[in-house]
Formats: sequence, structure tokens, C-alpha cells
Amino acid sequence: MKVLTELRERNILRLLREKQVIKVDEIMHANQSSISTVRRDLKKLEAEGKLVRVHGGAQLENGLQTETDFQVKSKMNLLEKNEIGRQAAELVQSGEIIFLDAGTSTATIMPYLAEIEGLLVVTNGLTIAGLLSDFDINAYLVGGQLKNKTRALIGSEVTDRIRTFQFDRCFMGTNGVSQELGFTTPDIQEAQIKSEVIKRSRNAYVLADSSKFNKTSFVRFAELQDATIIADHCPEWLKAEENIYYMEVQK
Repeated sequence: MKVLTELRERNILRLLREKQVIKVDEIMHANQSSISTVRRDLKKLEAEGKLVRVHGGAQLENGLQTETDFQVKSKMNLLEKNEIGRQAAELVQSGEIIFLDAGTSTATIMPYLAEIEGLLVVTNGLTIAGLLSDFDINAYLVGGQLKNKTRALIGSEVTDRIRTFQFDRCFMGTNGVSQELGFTTPDIQEAQIKSEVIKRSRNAYVLADSSKFNKTSFVRFAELQDATIIADHCPEWLKAEENIYYMEVQK
């Protein structure tokens, strides 16, 4: 039975409220719709500011302070994040000291670091630290207050400790990449940590799948010129900028 447009849209928004992120095949099943109808519905709802299309589905349009749960984010854009992580790991040399922040994108680097000799990884991410242990990678966890939603350790203890360090490289996640505002994140304390790490790194990288472009959050933690962007696909405006460095995943 054909589902009317208004009902289809209500169903999509209901699923999003329940799950935060939904896939195209879930919408097709719920609405008994073709893939072309689903794409048309998502495009309309995105134009109305009710959701954001991502690869293979959609997520709710978030406010400037909204932070998606770590478990939810870890399931989003997996193929793109994995390829970004692989490309990032190829930059790391034996004997280096690197920093990985608490994002789900940085977690994808882990399997590719296991064979690099003499590596020390510093992190403020509880999940990242666990993965480093699983892969038997030498790690240092910077302690502070645990932010449950992102599993990041934050606070002045973390920032003060980082000020005593120097890193060969850092790999940071971001919630948004904007031509006007640079790299942004919803949390002030996490933004401070990201900024300090970038300042203390010889080479700084921000990992961003294509869903992060043209998005902004509450706090800017760096200018676009402060770090090399590693992405699965970069928008044309970024490629046209002379003083911004980027790397697109080699497929």
C-alpha cells in the first residue's frame, strides 16, 4: 500500500527521534518506499532543516551545543572513517610520539598503528586507550574528569598536563568544518584540549568525513590553516583555498 508523503515524513522523523541516525533501507522498509522516493523525502526534509543527510541515511539536525553519543557516532560513515584512518596511519613513523583525541574517527587509526615500532600514543580518550591496550600499543592516558557522552577525559588537569608535552603528530576529530569558522566542536573544554594539542604538535591533522563539511558547532578550536585535513572527499571551496592543506583518501 502506498504511503502518503506526509505520513512518510512523520515516520522518518519518528525513527530519527528514536535512533538519532537511520539508514536508507530502514526508511524503505518502514514506509514501503522505493530508494528514489526515500532520497526525495530526505532531500525535502533536509531543505526544511529537519534532518541532515549522511552517507547511506540521515541524522537529526543538531544544535550548536548538541553532541551525538559516542556509540551512535561510531556506527556512522564507517567505510569513510576507516579509509581516513588508514591514510592517517600511513603518515606515522617509527619512534614517534603522537596524540589521538577521543573521537570515533581517530579510533579507526588503531589497527594500522600496531606494527609501527617504538610508537608512543598519548590520548584523552577512554575508548581510545582501551583500543591501544587491545592492540598492544604503548600508550599514555591523560587523566581528568570523564565526559560520559564522548568518553573523553576533560578539565584543567588534562589541559595543564598537555602544556608540558610535545608531539610529532596529532590526529583530531571535529564536529564541523566551515569555510568561515574553521574547525568547531560543541564542548568548550574539549575545544581547549584540541587547541593545546595542535599548538604542541609538529604536524597536526584533522580527520573529517564528508558529512562534517559546511557544519558548525559552538566552539572553534582551530583555523583551517592550523591543520591538514584528511577526508574521504573535500568540497570545491576547500580545494580552491591556497593556504589550506588537505589529503583526500586514495581509493
